[in-house]
Amino acid sequence: MSDGAATLADLAIDGRQNEDIRRLLDVLDLIATERLRLHGGDEQGAVMRLLMRRLIDGDAAGLPLLRLAKETGIPRETLRRKLGPLLNKRFLVQDEAGRYRIGKAYVVASFASRQAVLAALATL
Repeated sequence: MSDGAATLADLAIDGRQNEDIRRLLDVLDLIATERLRLHGGDEQGAVMRLLMRRLIDGDAAGLPLLRLAKETGIPRETLRRKLGPLLNKRFLVQDEAGRYRIGKAYVVASFASRQAVLAALATL
């Protein structure tokens, strides 16, 4: 009697496809691991992506907490708590005016992660 769970026979794939799926899952695991290492949770990731996009677009001024909360949709106090670990790792820096900006430590760490992910993607 089947409980509705898939079996290997349900996949109907050959050995080559099986290996392709394994490699893709390995790449997805690597991406998830690197994302967790760099950002922690979803809130941190949203802030880092927002600030990195602004930096790439030439805006290195950063954003105050209230503006980050508004643009990400994350409550201000939640965001304040979630940014602490990123500040401690120097992935984020906060200037005298209270604006948050991408830290050099994040640029270095994200470059290493990007290289690892790109190398893994090249194996697909």
